[in-house]
Amino acid sequence: MKIKNNSGLLSGTTFTTTTIHDTKLTQHVTSTPVAEKPRRQTAAQRRAALLAQKTILSNKDTTTTTNDTPVETTTTTTTPIATPPAPTTTTEAPSSPPLSTSPLNEEEEKKDTSSPQQQELMPTPPLSPSLESCSVASLEANARILAVKRDGNLKAVMMEFTAMKKQGLPLTHHTYNLVLDAYATLRREGSPLAPMLRVYDEMVRSHIQPSSYTYTLLLRTLCRRDVEVQKTVAMLKRQSARTGQLVQDIGVLESEANLDKAMNLFGDATQAQHTQVFEVDLFNQLLRVLSHYGDTTHALQVFHELDQSSHASANAATYAALINLFGRAGDIQAARRYFAMYQEHKDTMGAHDASYVYNALVDSHLKCGLLDGALRVIDTDMVQDGIKLTIIPYNSVIRHYCTQADMEKAHGVVRQLLQSPLTLPQPDASTYGPILAAYCHAHNIEGADAVYADLIKTDIAKSYGNLANYALLCLAKQQGAKALHVVEDMRVARLEPDPVLACRIISHFTLAGAADQAVHALHVILGVLSPRTLAKGQRLLVDTALQLVDTIKDTALMLQVAHVTTPLWFGGKMPSSLAKALVQTYQATEHSNPSGGWTMADYSLMFDAAIILATFAHHNSSDASIKDYQPMSLFLALLNAMQADHLVPASSLVARVTSFLHMKGDLTAEAKWRAAVDPASLVKSTPSAATAAAPRVPSTSTAATAMATAADAASVNEDEKEQSEDEQDLALAQFDVAASQDIMKSVMHGHLDTAMTLLDRIVEGTLLPLPDSLRDAIALVGKQGHMDMALKMYQVCLKAYDSMETGDSNKKQAVYVITNSILIGYAQQGNMSCAKVYYDQIKKMGMFPDGNGYASLLLGSAKCATDEASDALTIYDEAKRHNVKPTTFFYNVVISKLAKARKLESALYLFDEMREFKVVPNSITYGAIISACVRAGSETHARRLFGEMLSAASYQPRVGPFNNMMQFYVRQQPCRERVLEYFAELRRRHIKPSPHTYKLLMEAYASMTPYDMPTAHRMLSEMERRDRIRPQATHYATLIYAYGTLQRDVQSAERVFGEMNKSQVVPDEAVYQAMLDTLISNDDGGDGLERAEALYDQMLATLANKKSTSPYIENLFIRGYGQKGLVHKAEAVFNKMTDDKSACSEEDDDDIATASSTAANNISSAGSSTLVVIREPSTYEAMVRAYLDNKMIDKAKLVLDQMVQRDFPDKVLAVVADLVLE
Repeated sequence: MKIKNNSGLLSGTTFTTTTIHDTKLTQHVTSTPVAEKPRRQTAAQRRAALLAQKTILSNKDTTTTTNDTPVETTTTTTTPIATPPAPTTTTEAPSSPPLSTSPLNEEEEKKDTSSPQQQELMPTPPLSPSLESCSVASLEANARILAVKRDGNLKAVMMEFTAMKKQGLPLTHHTYNLVLDAYATLRREGSPLAPMLRVYDEMVRSHIQPSSYTYTLLLRTLCRRDVEVQKTVAMLKRQSARTGQLVQDIGVLESEANLDKAMNLFGDATQAQHTQVFEVDLFNQLLRVLSHYGDTTHALQVFHELDQSSHASANAATYAALINLFGRAGDIQAARRYFAMYQEHKDTMGAHDASYVYNALVDSHLKCGLLDGALRVIDTDMVQDGIKLTIIPYNSVIRHYCTQADMEKAHGVVRQLLQSPLTLPQPDASTYGPILAAYCHAHNIEGADAVYADLIKTDIAKSYGNLANYALLCLAKQQGAKALHVVEDMRVARLEPDPVLACRIISHFTLAGAADQAVHALHVILGVLSPRTLAKGQRLLVDTALQLVDTIKDTALMLQVAHVTTPLWFGGKMPSSLAKALVQTYQATEHSNPSGGWTMADYSLMFDAAIILATFAHHNSSDASIKDYQPMSLFLALLNAMQADHLVPASSLVARVTSFLHMKGDLTAEAKWRAAVDPASLVKSTPSAATAAAPRVPSTSTAATAMATAADAASVNEDEKEQSEDEQDLALAQFDVAASQDIMKSVMHGHLDTAMTLLDRIVEGTLLPLPDSLRDAIALVGKQGHMDMALKMYQVCLKAYDSMETGDSNKKQAVYVITNSILIGYAQQGNMSCAKVYYDQIKKMGMFPDGNGYASLLLGSAKCATDEASDALTIYDEAKRHNVKPTTFFYNVVISKLAKARKLESALYLFDEMREFKVVPNSITYGAIISACVRAGSETHARRLFGEMLSAASYQPRVGPFNNMMQFYVRQQPCRERVLEYFAELRRRHIKPSPHTYKLLMEAYASMTPYDMPTAHRMLSEMERRDRIRPQATHYATLIYAYGTLQRDVQSAERVFGEMNKSQVVPDEAVYQAMLDTLISNDDGGDGLERAEALYDQMLATLANKKSTSPYIENLFIRGYGQKGLVHKAEAVFNKMTDDKSACSEEDDDDIATASSTAANNISSAGSSTLVVIREPSTYEAMVRAYLDNKMIDKAKLVLDQMVQRDFPDKVLAVVADLVLE
């Protein structure tokens, strides 16, 4: 047994030089001191080198060995994952990272008698069919794969990989490693590894020898997947035990056999001597997985290879895993032997936490049934050896007692801990959890109640199983209120019940005949469940709610169920069984239980139920209970009840009923309905919340609509009609229409002082400003950013409308429209605190914002929220719930937010709904929905909708959708020909390109291989000559990025930067970001990082207070500092950023100006600037990588924990979590 010191482990590591640098493949192993990387070659240098290499190799028929470049020929056994092992003899391709060393063959030994330790062995790859193609085209394709991998786009990686195979480009070990790495880091958590393993099998069949990095990557990923399967199977088994339902997925998961595949690969790596360069963490990862199964045979094999390694040495984690493993296998003597080995060599391991090893020894004794031995380790050995006592070994002892059902001794351990708070660790959730589980298993509700009271005082974030078991016990003991209280406790801990538990709680009250409590439970539970869980348990929850409905005899209570379950309805439509129950219950109780006190939303649901039931009856004539159902009588009864409640039907509701009757072809009923909807009431009565909230419906237009409706209704009395017209004329006479319109014209021309003067004149006279005109004027002034002026106009109008004497309804409508406008102004400026004030004022009036108001709230909330898609759907649901009439602007904003979050299905659903509601999409709408398609990678949908847009009658030529399609073929599915096709179509339709169009054109030439930099450069003069568009900083940024980052040509990038300055184009943040990326990415041991810091200072001085809150520049520095080992500087940059988006909007302009003026200090000094920069997922990833590059795994985990606290999507979190788990 030899134990080696960890220091200097990498001193003998040999690195190979690859053409593509700065990748994970070349940075996997670093040496101490860090070897200086070769400088990047320019395109000209690379071509010259390739030509020279081709000339040399053309003179050789076979691969030869020289003194300068020795050949390493190894005989290895490489086993495809899906096939039994078969030995093959190959010449090893260059491995990345470090190479393994193997003995020379016999012929080479005769030629070179020097020892293997003295000779540096460099393997030579086999010749490819086309050297020029392999060296240029293949490497460029590899670079594209690397680029889309860094973008987190696994689908694009596979498209590039497939394209390489179709084009017949040689696939190297580097290509396969890139694809395998992409699968490992980008795969969706919980997904099987079959696609990744197929790529590896293909690699082996192609006779491309896997490198040590390949094996490392596959082994780590298989181990992670096995742990995922372990956790999922354990969770499913617990769930099955709770619910009594068998889970079919367990067998499928266990059949993946990830550990078996990992050990087969480990055997191949051992034969190829690649295990010599494996990190100790990889050995430990394998041992931990083997420990779960108690697989001692393979564990000894792994430990033997670690023991023989010249690169890695066993550490404390190694021995902890082995001790755990043999304890699980029941071999306590072996566990003790490995503990003794740890004791012998612990002083050579450097600083480490010894408690993990001792805790493993305690656990091993308990697994072997040796309680006294476990207690002796805790009470004697750990104390004598000065080992820090943690709660872990005590929890192991408590679990042992609970397994033996010895509850008194388990409580005795807890009491012992509580009585010595200064010397012993204190109980946590894992202490009380096993005790609670044992009581639940024994159906002991008294004991469970007491332990639960202690459990919820701790952190229960990881105690869902115990909480669910307790809730089920409460239900079994007929204590439903307690079970519902558990759900509330879950909510506080950011947990949620699974659908099965949720439905059992609701059904408990339903079966008990407590309909009121069941409805309350349904409301509480649905309020706790996340959208993902709602979708997962949708059918089960709907069925449970319908079972509840069957027991309810009160219409109002049934309506509560309908309101709460609306998000669960399939396709957004009420289930026919619920509609039937609502209608029949209402008709049965209409006279004995009048509907007084209902809201507009209640009546709207009842009308929907009546329409749905009528439609269902038409298609299901065999149902005797609804065979003769006629909805017209119910429509009239509901209308009369609304009038009794002093409510006016919303225009959308009237239209729904009219449309239904018209579609049915019942002209008599349609005429009767039109006659019943008294138009005079639309003017005289107080507007309802839904009616008032309809956008841009002033009192005059309402009257006009009402009079048009009256003309169609033959039963309307002519005297009432004339009276209505007289009232509208009287209402209009008090407003100064002409002067109000002049105010709007002045605002449109930017003459705000003139507009304010005109408004003051109106108010000083006898007339009032017209609400409609001032509504639009205030909104436009706010949109222009002059909120002080908008607020002043609002206050003047508000004071004027207070004096109105023409009736409460007109006054209320006037105040509503201007308040809605000031809300829009604040929201669109991102000042959500002020917008919330006016939102609350509108709600106090019994109304809600209109469609444009809700859209503006969404625009504003995007500046201070993490998940814009969730906000979009939340605001959409609220607007729909209050029957707010949606506008084109409203749909445009919601679809745009969904597009940004790649929520294609939701965006398409809203687009279809928009047309269903006869809201005409405009070019902006098409641009938004096309953007959703291209962001989600759906080329088919994008092209179909683009064609539909061009042929639509409402289409107005606009450059935006063309840019979307061009951007798709520039950045997601690179295809220069398609980009140029869309640009040609834009020209053909005489649509003027925008600056962004030219930026995309430049990217098509500068970012896609083969690079065409002369044409990309020519775009600078082309845009000015043909379209009079002066080149902007963003265009120069494109060229700088192409040269400096993609082509690694720093000199050309700096020339473009100088050219931009000569052209008097002021650099913006994008330009500085491209230059900083160039300097940091090409800092191969030089002064690039220092120059980047100086450039950052220059940027702050140039941009003053214009530096955005985006973190991409800061991310570059975090990456750069991490790669150079300057972790303290990376931490300083990370720590000065914030997670709070609202922080940037709450600062006033003076604060921002001050922050920018004090930002002269170098970023490396932790940035004394108070400029607020928001952390994004990429920031956390950069910081995690910086820690991992410097072996600071614990700190990386802390950053991941911090990231989890934010509401990032699971896929985003999974990428960073995978890095840490490695």
